[in-house]
Amino acid sequence: MAMRWDPLVTAALARELEDRLERARLRAFLLDEKSRRALFWFREGTLVLEMHPSAGWISWLEASEPLPGARPLASRLVSARALPDESALVLGFQRVRGRDEGVEVMIEWVGNRWNLAVVGYRSRVIRHVLVSREERARSLTVGAPYEPPPGTGREGVDGELTRDRWEAILEEAGSDPDARRRALLEGVAWTSSLNVDGFLEADGYDAWRWALIPENWSPLLLETPRGLQPYPISLSPHPERRVDGLLEAVGEARAAQEEDPSRTLLLPPGLLDRARKQLGSLEGRARGMARELDKARDPAPLRAMGDLILARYHQVPRGTDRVTLVDFEGEEVEVELDPTLPPHENAERFYKEASRIERARAELPRRIEKARKKAALWRARVKGLEEGTEDQAEVARLLGPDGSGGTRGQQAPALPYRSFQSSLGREIRVGRGAKGNDELTFHHSSPEDIWLHARQAPGAHVILRWQSREAPPRQDLLEAATLAALHSEARHSGSVPVDWTRRKHVRKPRKAPPGAVTPGQVQTVFVEPDSTLPQRLTGSE
Repeated sequence: MAMRWDPLVTAALARELEDRLERARLRAFLLDEKSRRALFWFREGTLVLEMHPSAGWISWLEASEPLPGARPLASRLVSARALPDESALVLGFQRVRGRDEGVEVMIEWVGNRWNLAVVGYRSRVIRHVLVSREERARSLTVGAPYEPPPGTGREGVDGELTRDRWEAILEEAGSDPDARRRALLEGVAWTSSLNVDGFLEADGYDAWRWALIPENWSPLLLETPRGLQPYPISLSPHPERRVDGLLEAVGEARAAQEEDPSRTLLLPPGLLDRARKQLGSLEGRARGMARELDKARDPAPLRAMGDLILARYHQVPRGTDRVTLVDFEGEEVEVELDPTLPPHENAERFYKEASRIERARAELPRRIEKARKKAALWRARVKGLEEGTEDQAEVARLLGPDGSGGTRGQQAPALPYRSFQSSLGREIRVGRGAKGNDELTFHHSSPEDIWLHARQAPGAHVILRWQSREAPPRQDLLEAATLAALHSEARHSGSVPVDWTRRKHVRKPRKAPPGAVTPGQVQTVFVEPDSTLPQRLTGSE
């Protein structure tokens, strides 16, 4: 269940954002209507807003590079404020250079029609909008003048509501608890379903006045029946825990309620879902072939039936769908026939079915193993995307424009490496040429991956995908080392020394030619180049 927003938590968050991000430099932003997600790339970090009522989180993540399709907006944050008595946040930006009027980002968590618009500061014209929408009182479309959400019309927006008026509102509602609750929600500003029960207590008026003073706000994480809830004040009877900030509180609440870690928010929209779909398809294919193998009939009885038809050829009448024959053991057997075919073609039907089953029983184990290995690769890619260690561009390329696991009608750009899968299911990447080696080592691997190269022999850089701090399994290491030896000028030697280290210990000397690197903390294994190994390690694509 998503975080709940109300005017009080929105105002407190605006105050926190202004303190934290004052003069922060914005580089670019991206509004993705399909995922209802807005991303703002600052030099200091990345702000992500999930604007769907089922996932209404705001996350402050590590600094990252803007995704493809992001719009540049070289600006500084100059203000963060909340609209009075509204769950609406306004971020003001001023251009770093030029005389542009600047923009305000209007973030609305109002009702169930959450939205976000980028509006010219002086012109008040909508420049970009997350979801284009025509509403009864306003138009949220590009080029239309921006109108804020209609006001609530409740009393006490500025905090100026007398005790007498407070008591009169409750008195008019009578003694029914539900009616008194509804009277505060409909008539008194800053009340919400989150805090109204506390304001109905004997000292409710004093509690309401106290809650509107920003100096009294403190970032808390409340334990409510609907899950963890960030909030700036205590709400009896909910247990609470002090946190460093509301953004941290939102992060903890999100981690407790959402399956995807927050780092996946920095992935290109839809990439993780497409990768999971690809994985599911491969797993389903492997399961389907395994079921087909389990159900495969024994071909011998089918072939024997064909033999019997030919042996008793003159006893098989045409135009009938079954016949009873005496088999070679002297037993009567009922044989099903196609009445439109002569006896010899009916026999051929049984032979063909037997041959098909024999081929399936021979080929299916290999195809199942291949599908399982490919699924294992995609399982590792999905995990890498979730953990932030996988090459996003490569996954997008492998999925293709339609997410089918390849491109249709066009040639996919070649990767700078070949990909293999170890016997234990881990990916091994072998660089293609000097430039490909550099690309593989420094742009298509992670710091904890294992880097290998034949010692004192020109050859390919090899990467064994490995994220643990422990040493990789010996079998994986030897297979990766053997590939390094085979893709080097030492491939014809009887024994080849192969150096290996973590990729993070590999450096590129200044002005060094392509492929030339300096590894540190090197260890060495000796392997015999086995030319049959590449065929045994199924390629990833």
